[in-house]
Amino acid sequence: MKTIMILAAGNVVAGGIVGLMDVFSFTNTLYRRLHPEATQDLFHCHIVSSDGEAITTNQGFQLAAMGLTDAAQLQAADAVVLASSLVTNKAEFKEYSQDFAPLLEPLKVYAETGKPIAAYCSGTLMLAASGLLENRRATTVWWLSQMFERNFARVNLCMDTLVVSDGQFHTAGATTSNLSLALHLVGLLAGEALAQQMAKILLIDPNRSSQQPFMTMAITPQQHQDELVGKIQQWMQSNLDKNWLLDEIAQKFALGKRTLIRRFKKALNETPASYMQRLRVDEAKRLLETTELALEQIVERVGYEDVSSFRKLFIQLTSLSPRAYRQKFNTHTCC
Repeated sequence: MKTIMILAAGNVVAGGIVGLMDVFSFTNTLYRRLHPEATQDLFHCHIVSSDGEAITTNQGFQLAAMGLTDAAQLQAADAVVLASSLVTNKAEFKEYSQDFAPLLEPLKVYAETGKPIAAYCSGTLMLAASGLLENRRATTVWWLSQMFERNFARVNLCMDTLVVSDGQFHTAGATTSNLSLALHLVGLLAGEALAQQMAKILLIDPNRSSQQPFMTMAITPQQHQDELVGKIQQWMQSNLDKNWLLDEIAQKFALGKRTLIRRFKKALNETPASYMQRLRVDEAKRLLETTELALEQIVERVGYEDVSSFRKLFIQLTSLSPRAYRQKFNTHTCC
């Protein structure tokens, strides 16, 4: 029997925690089919709250939870998972941190056992807040990646992978990545063969390895106080169809080139050139999703002349070719 302890705080995302537990529950059902002689389930899951009281989900209903009488109780688990709470801004993250705080010390003690610790979606921010991820590779929900980088600069954030493992730590990206993380834990604790069988039963694509195709700048506005940079961002968005040089942009806004780069890096943590590239790829993604324009036409509309170089950039930022992206996301494309 393997014990999974799921650490949760208020406003926990209902589907995330229930979906995670469903994977282990269905795995128990399959295990009993394969091993009729088994006298107990393979996995036992327990939700743990800081005070032992029920957890209120983001949907307003409650999930029963147990408390911890001492650190040894958590140490007996075979794996610990940090459940995500609904976090969309700094204030919600602060509230989540306060609710979760009493669980951090027991988590640090558990980490000394070397056994698996996992987190998904906003739960990865809480794992980073514990200090356990410093100088390690990890991933997080893509639309909170900037918040993650601002708060946890010592973590090597990897946004091109759905599930990232570094030693005993296993992190996953947004929302439904909790299913991939659960299968990952099944593989660690019960073998890859069983995990593969469950992937087929639950229709969880084992090749869904990256968050990149799903990322969009439309719902991740950068929050900063530099008004001029904000104006430049708006101008860039409206002038994607021309291949502007940095010197031309700087001159238009009465800045030196070095000053433009410095202010962009300070406000957005990236250069004007890389920001413009992401804008162009984002617009190309929109056109691939909503039109039947040829790639050559799309490339021209986003200010590129060389189709080959743009295709390479697109693959770099999305992990898919433009053709594969269109096949995946354009619902009007005929089969």
